[in-house]
Amino acid sequence: MEIAAEAAGELPASGKPCFQGGELRGNGNSLVCFAAAAYKLMKLRYYEADADTLREIMGSILKRQKLSEEQYEDRISSLPDSLIAQILSRLPTKYAVSTSVLSTRWKQLWTSITSFDIIDDLLLCPQNDSANPSLQRSFTSFVSPVLLHHVSCVQRFRLICSQSYDASLVNGWIADTLLRNVRELDLSFQTKHYIMLPQDLFTCRTLVVLKLEAYCDMNNVPTSVSLPSLRILHLCGSRFVDDDSINRFLFGCPVLEELHMSVCGVENVSVINIVAPMLTSLFIDHCSFGNKRPPHGSDCKIVLDTPALLYLTMCNSIEHRCYLVENLHHLIRADICVYADDASAVSKALMDLLKGISNVQFLQLRCLIEDTSMRDCQLPKFPNMTLLELDDHCDGRWAFVLELLENSQHLETLVFKEGLGVDGKAFTQSLRNRAPNVPSCLLSHLKEIEIRYFEGMQEGWEMVECFLENAKVLEKLNMHYASSERDWTIKIR
Repeated sequence: MEIAAEAAGELPASGKPCFQGGELRGNGNSLVCFAAAAYKLMKLRYYEADADTLREIMGSILKRQKLSEEQYEDRISSLPDSLIAQILSRLPTKYAVSTSVLSTRWKQLWTSITSFDIIDDLLLCPQNDSANPSLQRSFTSFVSPVLLHHVSCVQRFRLICSQSYDASLVNGWIADTLLRNVRELDLSFQTKHYIMLPQDLFTCRTLVVLKLEAYCDMNNVPTSVSLPSLRILHLCGSRFVDDDSINRFLFGCPVLEELHMSVCGVENVSVINIVAPMLTSLFIDHCSFGNKRPPHGSDCKIVLDTPALLYLTMCNSIEHRCYLVENLHHLIRADICVYADDASAVSKALMDLLKGISNVQFLQLRCLIEDTSMRDCQLPKFPNMTLLELDDHCDGRWAFVLELLENSQHLETLVFKEGLGVDGKAFTQSLRNRAPNVPSCLLSHLKEIEIRYFEGMQEGWEMVECFLENAKVLEKLNMHYASSERDWTIKIR
């Protein structure tokens, strides 16, 4: 008790704890300081320290008390409502809404958030039972009232559903956001059947970003589509009944800058017009443009008129396709993967596509078509290409690769991303037979060759030797072994 009384006596009057009924009472901070002071005093008594040291320690304790009080000051509550709403907008909506239980002031703050991020995994607790119907009902009973009570405009609405929900319910959620002048819609959901989107979606004047990953049936695309602000459009899993519906959709997006189409289907197709003067990025991946030839017997024509295009990615069958590619004068990079079940009917389509992108600077090419299908075709010139990546082993296509090198006069970097294969002898023999008339890029521009998944077989080493013999300005040769972590870099001086 003597130590306790002395410790309490060292504290300021406003922070002194006291004894009531045999118990020590006081606020949290004063009790913490009291305990620290008493402990230090006991240590000082044991070591017989002087009074000056005691005062120094007590001063340090009181200083820490002041810092602690400042550290735990409730600064969030002093922020204006508008700033708190911005902070809450950056949280998953589940957590933003849960702040309503903090106090009376916080009860309605979440209704002013400008961004919704609703993910059913966060509410369904998948570690327990994500397929539980009662949990699904709990999720829908959360989303609908949240949208009903929201009072502000919506900048962004992101809905990610791993479970299947009623189409009319999902459409209702989308319609609610459209009424609030939404700027960005990011939707990924499952339904038991194809869903038709609300008609108002196609005439939303405020929409800037639209991302749809769902089985959407675009049969209800209106005659007049008006999306004057839409700059980014991603479609995954959408189905168009004919080419007219997709053409109307794209025509109604006059300022479109980025278009991604993945696993989309267009039935009864004859012509697809992608005419977008401001488009800078185009991505087409495994889209089905009709399962068979059009009823008139002609190939499907795909028209690309995108003069501002900088980046093109295309991974698709080119069987029964006819490409009309125009005005790609500023193309920086093209990633092309083409394939076909009937290789005999694709050579013209491939040549038309390559001709259209011939101004490209960096080309990644995966061409799963045999040389025999392209013997009578003439590749275009690639006057601006400085980097070529071959994204598959080139067995059976070495004559095509050699012609590609001949037509790329300014090529500086050549990459074999899948190795050299096992049939490189034809390439080596053809290149040596042409000496000294080898491709001009080898003589004057090619500075770096990279070979990934190098097998180390004799044919591969012969190709490496052939490159070293003919690439007169080569500076670096990188080889990454397929069977080990060894990498070789040969620098030529």
